[in-house]
Amino acid sequence: MKNKSAVLLGALVALFLVVYMVTYEVRFDESALVTTFGRAGENSVVNADGKSAGLGFKWPWPVQDVRRYTTSTQVLEAPLEQQQTRDSQAVVVNDYVAWRIANPLEFERSLRSIGAAEEQLRNRLRTARAVINQYTFDELTNRDPAKLKLADVEKAMLENLQKEVNAKAYGIEIKDVGIKRLVLPGDVTEKVFERMRSTRQMLAQSARSEGDAMASNIRKQAETSRNTIMAFAERRAQAIRADGDAAAAGYYKYFKENEEFAIFLRKIEGLKQTLSHNSTFLLDTRTAPFDLLGAPNGEAVPPKPTDGAK
Repeated sequence: MKNKSAVLLGALVALFLVVYMVTYEVRFDESALVTTFGRAGENSVVNADGKSAGLGFKWPWPVQDVRRYTTSTQVLEAPLEQQQTRDSQAVVVNDYVAWRIANPLEFERSLRSIGAAEEQLRNRLRTARAVINQYTFDELTNRDPAKLKLADVEKAMLENLQKEVNAKAYGIEIKDVGIKRLVLPGDVTEKVFERMRSTRQMLAQSARSEGDAMASNIRKQAETSRNTIMAFAERRAQAIRADGDAAAAGYYKYFKENEEFAIFLRKIEGLKQTLSHNSTFLLDTRTAPFDLLGAPNGEAVPPKPTDGAK
């Protein structure tokens, strides 16, 4: 009984090894290259279109061998490198490239490994980055989106890099190229800040000059308006004084005919104004105009108007 179990177990193990040797599995995010005696042909790629994933059959090694490659997009970040702009400004660029293996056969013939592919991409990306020389510093860093040309730089880098890898038949598809970070060297940063300060000072001086001109114009307008108002007021005052002098001359004409009666009327007017409130006064009746309230004989007699008084 034990011998039969051992034989059965051995048969299962042998069957498993045979199945393992003649089958292989490809995931949906992989492509496989099946080589025969180390060689591969155009029909050796499995799941290149992403629709043939699953279990496959092959001759056991060393007749056939299977090499799997991921088809997912991989990101390679390049180190910081200094680049010159068209207007001779130095910038430090940190860029990246997103890529994938599109043709496993070409990839196997040219590069064979991910490490070799990344090394070649770093070198090619350095060459593609030279397109920055065609743009000015303001086109790379600008607060105005309409003047910023970073998208154009990245597009040109993508086209140049894809052209390079296609010419070398690396079997690689470049999905994206971008600038992750753009910084300035220390000495350039100080120069940029100095230029920014100068620009701001010029703008401030221009604003002050414009403000001074506006203030001077406002003062001139105010001075002109004041002179116009003062001249009008002076003319009006002269007219009022002339009318007053004419009216006073008429009163003087009548009062001059009987001066005592005119004095009497002024005293009456003074009494009306003084005694208009409910107040008690202790005054000398000999003081004008209170002399009308008492006379030496105890009567207040107004002077008689002359015949010409009205």
